[in-house]
Amino acid sequence: MRDDLSEGGSRYLVRIARFLGPDAGVVERQLPFLFLYAVAMLSLLSPSVPHTVPWAIDASVAAVLLQVVLARALPWGQWPVPWQDVLPVLQIVAIALLRYGTGGVGSFYTTMVFLPVIALAAQPGRRGVVISAVGMIGVVLLPVLVDDEVEINTNLVIRSLYLALVAVVVAVTVDEITDRLRARTASVDTLRASQEALLERTRADALELARVANSRRAARDQLVSVIDSATEQAIIATDATGLVEVFNAGAERLLGYGEGEVVHRMRLTDFHVRSELDARRRQLFQDTSSVDEPSALLAPLVAPALAGRPEMRNWTYERRDGTQVLVRLAVTRRAEADGTVTGYVVVATDITEEQEAARLKDEFVSLVSHELRTPLTSVLGYLELLQDGTDPLTDEQREYVEVIERNARRQLRLVGDLLLTAQVDAGTFAIAPQPVDLADVVRASALSAAPAAEQAGVTLEVAAQPSPTVADAQRISQAVDNLVSNALKFTPAGGKVVVECAPTVDGGVRVAVSDTGIGIAPDELGRLTTRFFRATTATRRAIPGVGLGLAITKAVVEAHGGTLDILSAVGEGTTFAVVLPATPSA
Repeated sequence: MRDDLSEGGSRYLVRIARFLGPDAGVVERQLPFLFLYAVAMLSLLSPSVPHTVPWAIDASVAAVLLQVVLARALPWGQWPVPWQDVLPVLQIVAIALLRYGTGGVGSFYTTMVFLPVIALAAQPGRRGVVISAVGMIGVVLLPVLVDDEVEINTNLVIRSLYLALVAVVVAVTVDEITDRLRARTASVDTLRASQEALLERTRADALELARVANSRRAARDQLVSVIDSATEQAIIATDATGLVEVFNAGAERLLGYGEGEVVHRMRLTDFHVRSELDARRRQLFQDTSSVDEPSALLAPLVAPALAGRPEMRNWTYERRDGTQVLVRLAVTRRAEADGTVTGYVVVATDITEEQEAARLKDEFVSLVSHELRTPLTSVLGYLELLQDGTDPLTDEQREYVEVIERNARRQLRLVGDLLLTAQVDAGTFAIAPQPVDLADVVRASALSAAPAAEQAGVTLEVAAQPSPTVADAQRISQAVDNLVSNALKFTPAGGKVVVECAPTVDGGVRVAVSDTGIGIAPDELGRLTTRFFRATTATRRAIPGVGLGLAITKAVVEAHGGTLDILSAVGEGTTFAVVLPATPSA
């Protein structure tokens, strides 16, 4: 029943709430009573309405006028709400006096008391219910208490109590209804505030979404323009399954397909030689089965990118006309913020000319090395004959001969380095390991470099502990000579180079060459051991060299089964550390 009252409030109750509820003004809440009281005053003009106690009628009018004046004049909004109970109490007093003045027990104006009862009950809390009950009892009992002529009997008592009970029930009902209306109003206000806040958030989110969308659209347009302008590289973007979504002009030029023939029609693996994909899959996944699923074919291409370590790798592409082209491929993944892979971006560079140039260079190096080695050896032989001949040389002639010999030997070393690199490339480089103490090798290298260190104004220190091992002493000496020579060349005057040699806990040997020189840029460390590579610091300072020393050192170390580690900081110095095992690997 209570839920029915709460959920199904009638329009009448809504109107009552508007005039008597918490949202109505103080004066507005008096209007219904004033209207009925005015009708009552007009009804007094009828001869049939008795005027038994005229002064009581006058007092009733005075009470109503006082109530109106108080409702209009006093600042009720600044006072506590309970103070407003004074106004309906005055109404109850006016009704009691009017009832007493118009016949007492028999007056029909008694029913007007339900208006102030409702007004009191509509206030928050049970206070209004209690005041209503007391006021109703007062209205009913006033004629009985004041007029001695009124006979008190059972009928009068029952009627009085029943009226009081009805008033109480009405007050309780109104109190419940108004409480529920207040709760509903509060809920509606809360809901409205939540909706406004949500609407405001939605507007803000919509603006942010529009901004992000515009930003992404601009970024995409910019990316597309950059991709389209790249004509030297083939840039292909795919979805997560390998289906091509972007095919730039460079890809069209490289592969011979038009964009419309490829986008959303072909897969990335369609350009690859199937045998290469199968071989790579066997290498990565030890899978020797034959597969045709697009995801299985794509896996060997994108596995490094998915593992978070993208790599550059050479692959063979098949053009539209059936010819093949060698490309260097870089594959990166595209992912959402939550890590979900949405596709891949492939950048392919045609390295056919690069490979041909490398082949020609290797042939040239091999040819030049062999063609120069024989005449240089002959020149050095004749120089020895001149120096040791029967006819003595003048000081000036001897100086000239020494210059010729020094440069000839330098060229012979360069030819030897070129031959060694050619042997490494051809897989014919070999070592002859023998028991040796690398401390002696390190000391000999430092001793031979001492004049160069003195001339450069660099302090050369040696800290060599006995380090017996099995190694090719000649090749290790060549590697250490290269490291010490590099350290001296890249260390300014006043600097220091330290050469260390000590055994390791596993029976191997560690040789380290440290300097306080100019250092090497971090992005160049990985290319230092590449043939003919010259660091920018070397080219900028015009430091002599051809870029073969470290490549040879690495080849010698790896031939022994060892490792070459490089640590460097620009402006602070560099450390090259060679770690050799106890016995060279087979």
